[in-house]
Amino acid sequence: MDDFPGLGLSEPISKALSSFGFGRPTPVQAEAIPILLGHRDLLLESETGTGKTFAYLAPALQALFGHTAPKRGACEPGVVVVAPTQELAVQIGREAERLAAAAGMTTKVVVLLGGTSLDRQISKLRERPELVVSTLGRLHDLVALRQISLSSLKVLVMDEADRLFANETEEMARTLLKGTPRTSTRVLVSATIPEKLRRELRPLLRDTAEISMQDEAVLAGSIEHWCFYCDGRKRLDFLRRFEAALHPSRCLVFVSLATRVELIGERLADFGLPVAAIHAGLEKEERRVALERFAQGELRYLVTSDLSARGLDILGISHVVSLDLPEEPTIYVHRAGRTGRAGAAGVSIVLADGVELSRASKLAVRSKFVFRCKFLEGGAVLEPSTEEFFARAGRAEEARMTAKAERRGEPQAGMAPASAARRDPSRSQGREDSRSRAPEGGRGRPPGGSHREAGPRERSPREGSFHHSPAYPRDEQRRDGPPRARLIKDRGSMPHRPEGASRPDVRSPRPAGDGAQRRPRSEGSPQAPAWSRGGESRPESRRDGPPRPRSPRDRDDASSPPREAHRPGAAQRDRPFGGSRGPGRQASDPRKRGGGN
Repeated sequence: MDDFPGLGLSEPISKALSSFGFGRPTPVQAEAIPILLGHRDLLLESETGTGKTFAYLAPALQALFGHTAPKRGACEPGVVVVAPTQELAVQIGREAERLAAAAGMTTKVVVLLGGTSLDRQISKLRERPELVVSTLGRLHDLVALRQISLSSLKVLVMDEADRLFANETEEMARTLLKGTPRTSTRVLVSATIPEKLRRELRPLLRDTAEISMQDEAVLAGSIEHWCFYCDGRKRLDFLRRFEAALHPSRCLVFVSLATRVELIGERLADFGLPVAAIHAGLEKEERRVALERFAQGELRYLVTSDLSARGLDILGISHVVSLDLPEEPTIYVHRAGRTGRAGAAGVSIVLADGVELSRASKLAVRSKFVFRCKFLEGGAVLEPSTEEFFARAGRAEEARMTAKAERRGEPQAGMAPASAARRDPSRSQGREDSRSRAPEGGRGRPPGGSHREAGPRERSPREGSFHHSPAYPRDEQRRDGPPRARLIKDRGSMPHRPEGASRPDVRSPRPAGDGAQRRPRSEGSPQAPAWSRGGESRPESRRDGPPRPRSPRDRDDASSPPREAHRPGAAQRDRPFGGSRGPGRQASDPRKRGGGN
């Protein structure tokens, strides 16, 4: 169709679209408008800047003819548009108001945003708006509070549907889609709708039509794609030289990490550039003011995260700079689409290191456009041949990796990791000599000698940080020597176990003749308990003095049978709290018997 009335739109809406500069419908509008006027569900995939917003707003406003909202109860809008970000929701609401005013319609439009006063938005809903534009979370809350009813809904639009059905918001998006009347028209729009999402959405839709306008190649038409090799540490300096060389009229700078947005904005302001920075952590009013100043031309640079990569429609953006290439290819498509809109020319620039250059090549092949390789030298942008570009980028990448390895004290790039023996052959020879002199059955140390005698070896930085037993000199505790002494808790006069001796049963009496001599105990002097040294029985108290309070599980009567007489299941009486222990009694807690651990 060559005109909007031929698509089925009413005369007022057709004239309104023509007054916006649409001399004729765009390919997306020519395909989508008749389907939506026929009340069919639609999956619409089209590149950015192709007129998708008016492709669904025009039929949605026409569907409101004759719509009457109830005077009481919850608000029952006829059209609901859902957006993933506040900026996109505000932009869609502004376009809907503009189209309705140009068509002479008195349609009430309300924009609902998360993070704002809920009471104030509920008061706006009392005005009975026919068209509601909202972020997903706020719409979900208002429906749950029964402030909005979807029973009279005629059109539901989910803009940037792939973002709305992301993992963190998928449940709310599905609940909303299932809660709409079956007679309503559901429209899911995005520049990229993956096939997996299409398969999941088809069972939820009715009489679905699918439009994919990716063959328009908008990214390969009005937008040029430049690629510069640039190390990550030099990218802010690149922007300073970029400003001096090109002086862009309006430039959007994208950063993947929202935590770096404000820092980069401050650095660019230090360079003297007129810049503002927005990200999701800022207040809504701060973001609105920054966007308005950028749109009006007060600021020429706007640094943002991927918050602004979707749906942001600001005329006159001449350049888009991606300080880093996003992992997800579709994100770059949305970033680049902020320029070259409505047929205007634009440039999308990527700064890439060696790894990102490979990803950029795959992205260009997938999205059917070409990156033009550039250099920024001498205050001018140069375009070398592809071979020269990659040769220079390869040399720069190799120099960067070499410098990085030198800073870390590692081998230079291209060298295989070498051991100390490879770097110093004399050390390897020394170890071989020590092995040849090791006695049979030994571990590389001559009897009575040390490693300093066996061959040269540097001391490990970790040695000396451990507690070394006096049983072995420090020099004898080497990697090739006997095992390190076990770190055990000091137990009074108990000596270390001799090498090769079996571990004694600490719960049994110490064997006679083991060399353990007990010092005579003086009055009031502390001494390790006998049970902890493998003694025969446990004393009444751990130290001199009155007995400690007894547990309620202990018994009072000394005539009770000894501990060995108790069997599992035998009846035991409760001893009053604070009772005393009879002579020769031992603790009832099995963890406190003998010398057990």
